[in-house]
Amino acid sequence: MKKCLYFLQFLILASLFFNCSSPEKSEIIESKTVSINLQEANPDKFDSMFAIEEMMSIGGSENIPIKQIKRILQRESKYWILTSNKILKLDSDGEILGSISSQGNGPGEFQTVDDIRWNDGSNFIEVLDKNSGKLIRFNSQGEFQNEWNNPYLYLATSFMPQGDDYFIYGGVFFSGDGDRAVLVSGKTGEKKEGFSKIGNERGYLSVLNNDTFYAKDGAIEFFYSDSDSLYTLSENGSSVKYIFDFGKFQTPPEFFDRSFENIMDFRNQAAENNYASVFSIQPTDKHIFLFIIQGSNYYTTTVDRAKNKVRIAKGWSTEFGSDFSNLSSYSAYTPIGSDSQFLYFSIDPYSIKSEIDKLSGNPSLPEFLKKNAYVDRIYQDFDQYENPYLLKIRINDF
Repeated sequence: MKKCLYFLQFLILASLFFNCSSPEKSEIIESKTVSINLQEANPDKFDSMFAIEEMMSIGGSENIPIKQIKRILQRESKYWILTSNKILKLDSDGEILGSISSQGNGPGEFQTVDDIRWNDGSNFIEVLDKNSGKLIRFNSQGEFQNEWNNPYLYLATSFMPQGDDYFIYGGVFFSGDGDRAVLVSGKTGEKKEGFSKIGNERGYLSVLNNDTFYAKDGAIEFFYSDSDSLYTLSENGSSVKYIFDFGKFQTPPEFFDRSFENIMDFRNQAAENNYASVFSIQPTDKHIFLFIIQGSNYYTTTVDRAKNKVRIAKGWSTEFGSDFSNLSSYSAYTPIGSDSQFLYFSIDPYSIKSEIDKLSGNPSLPEFLKKNAYVDRIYQDFDQYENPYLLKIRINDF
């Protein structure tokens, strides 16, 4: 049974981007402790925790196979999305306005697309190509402007412009100075500051997050998998803004210093000790979304920033029974991005169809589909549309 649980855990984690990282060691300034009591968690209804703003198909993509949506940026009522090999610009209804697929090594060309941000200083859309170690800059019409090459961008997975400088996460400097994140001058290209040193866990570090920064009230928030804290960064250093306290399930700092064979060895031993860790964080201005792992259990958690209150769901419940749990949440685990108000998820229609096909003999299925119009729409349109959907949701107040 335990092997089955570990295998299920592996399947879910393999579909997400993650890394293993020990807690940050920095000065705590005006930090808030967020108590998360997993023992009191129960299944909750998806539409009780979240309000769906809209679900969009990518209009005009019928002849453009899209395996996954990696990241999303909302800007001036338009959406920019990164797929495995394209940059797509969409209107407010999800219709494609433009496509950039210039793969190569020349100016304006890319090998991969890994993160996307808006730069207020230059008024450009900037896209990270980690394999080439550069940022590619486009105007709001999607026209190539210029690019910036920097060694700290090589193999990085996330970045955030700040004035003339850039915060960068991941990359080859993991093995150099051992910083998880660095602040680099956009003028000189030199490192100005490093943050969050890596210890022994670099030996089993695996895939990295590709969204680890959030801009709020003029500050840059920073977070990464398996850390129990959310930080603010500046050229003067870092400070802890939130500490996520799991009580007796907290992963002790010394656990990260062990020698693990690989990331799954770490995960399995953490599960055996019943340790909890924050697998994914995605903020909005009012809330923080957390996806938490504890052993073989998964928890969706939302934090109200102002009230410092927490809501936890240990899986999803429906009036139709546990068989409909995955469908009721659109099989969504972690967001692909956020803005000041909303979270964005990529919904795989193949996963939805597979779940419905499993329930084909369930007498409650017709009524479930009648009450869940978005799920029914994905299923009914499957033969005509097989690309991912964009699910835009708001975290409900509590």
